[in-house]
Amino acid sequence: MQLISSKEIVDIIKYSDNSVIIVEKKPLANPSQYKVQYSVVNFDTMRIDVSTKSAYLLKKFGANFNKISKTIPNFVQCDAAVLYDRRVLVIYPNGEAGIFNREGELEWNGEFEYHSGPVRYLALDGKYFWSICPQENCAIRYSCQNMSVDLRIGAKEAKTFVNPTHISYDNNDIYVCCDNNKVRKIDGNNFTVSDYLNFNDSIKRFYKFGDNAIAVMSSGTYLVDNTY
Repeated sequence: MQLISSKEIVDIIKYSDNSVIIVEKKPLANPSQYKVQYSVVNFDTMRIDVSTKSAYLLKKFGANFNKISKTIPNFVQCDAAVLYDRRVLVIYPNGEAGIFNREGELEWNGEFEYHSGPVRYLALDGKYFWSICPQENCAIRYSCQNMSVDLRIGAKEAKTFVNPTHISYDNNDIYVCCDNNKVRKIDGNNFTVSDYLNFNDSIKRFYKFGDNAIAVMSSGTYLVDNTY
């Protein structure tokens, strides 16, 4: 694995077929405040170049990024996806969520919960999206059409996903960080679950982008030598 950042990472989004934007947190003198730096990581050249806030917001929220980012109090610490019908769904780590219409206006806000536990993260899968409910040790697939639960994998007493911390999607498969140092894969064709990666360090988040992958760990953020 190759270290690409030793700072706290608050967001990672796809920028192009061979690059991603990472958002690094830079604390200020006041411990309750911080600023962020946007950088583009090119997988082919391994160059890391400074990016702009506008480039990040456009990729995250789509054409109405300016209006949406002004409505959202902390736009770097939420997950967002432009849905199949061009609405934008936003979910915060505490389960608070919002849906913006095609004009970038907030049309719904509320909370996603499963058995009274907050639902976290957002991994878009066509006309569905996946999230995790750490309290219930499960991954949940929702329909983008009505925001209702379509499928659940795992359970509170099961060992499928122990203490899940993140979920992501790539090329029809879903990846769940769990059990402190594991990444498990949900096969998008038959929904079977298997071990994908095991680390020696605690894994917080994992993203796969085709032949490339990034792991956000306790010791830093790494480009994973992906031969799987």
